[in-house]
Amino acid sequence: MVTDEKIYNAALTRYRLGNTLIWLGVLTWLPFIVLRIAGEKPSLFWYLPFHLAGVIGGSRLRALARREMGMSPPQKNRMQTIGHGLIFAGILAWAPYFYLKFVAQQPIDVMDYLPYHLVGVFGGIIFLAISYFKLRKRKTDA
Repeated sequence: MVTDEKIYNAALTRYRLGNTLIWLGVLTWLPFIVLRIAGEKPSLFWYLPFHLAGVIGGSRLRALARREMGMSPPQKNRMQTIGHGLIFAGILAWAPYFYLKFVAQQPIDVMDYLPYHLVGVFGGIIFLAISYFKLRKRKTDA
């Protein structure tokens, strides 16, 4: 018999799996970075599908689990909006790279665009973390 508790536990497991997938998608780049530091030139396209599958798949799985658990979407404050905007800008940093690489057929190096991507994504994560800890402190003080 399926109970509400079993449904909730399954959704919580999916939420945790989503977080794990996101981290695996991010950590996919560790071997790429190590190889770049060692002087190799590994192909971006061996790592990108795993990164995107982990990050996008994990975030979708996490959103589905939140909905199944009946959690309301989190309220967004200004810090979260800035954080999400920076992450979005960091992702958009790849648009000129892909245009120049595939449309204009220009020889281009991934390392010319990676710093902009990382600054946007990590900057956004910093804003989200600050917002999270401020909200948490506010809840414990109340």
